[in-house]
Amino acid sequence: MAYATRDYYISGYLQGRSPAVPDADFLFWEKQAERIVDSYTFDRIKANDSLLTDDVKDCTCELTELLYRADKASQNTSDFGGPLTSYSNDGESGTIDLSRSIYTEEGKRKKCREIICRYLGNTPLLYRGV
Repeated sequence: MAYATRDYYISGYLQGRSPAVPDADFLFWEKQAERIVDSYTFDRIKANDSLLTDDVKDCTCELTELLYRADKASQNTSDFGGPLTSYSNDGESGTIDLSRSIYTEEGKRKKCREIICRYLGNTPLLYRGV
C-alpha cells in the first residue's frame, strides 16, 4: 500500500501546481520516502492503516520531491562537479562548496528530519515509547 498515490500527489498535495516528480519516477521515489517515514514512525503506519492521514500523505509527497531532486542534483554534480563558489583566472583554480546543500547525504538527512517533524511532530507517530 502506497502512502501517497500519484493522484493524491497531484490533486491533494500540489493542488494545481505542476509536479516536480515525473510519472515514470514517482513510484520509486514514493517508496523510498515511505521507508524514511517508516523508520521515523517505527513502522506504526504499516501496522495500522487508520494512521494514514493527510499529514502522512503530505509528508510522503514532500519527501518524494526532496529525494527526486537530490538524486537529480547528485547526477548533475557528478557530471559537472557541483556549484562553483569561487574561481581564479591566472592560476586556473576553482572552489566548489557543498557544505550548505540539502542535496549532500548529511544535508538530505537533516532536511528529511525537518520535513517529518513539521508534518508529524504533533502526532503520536514519532513517540518512541510503548
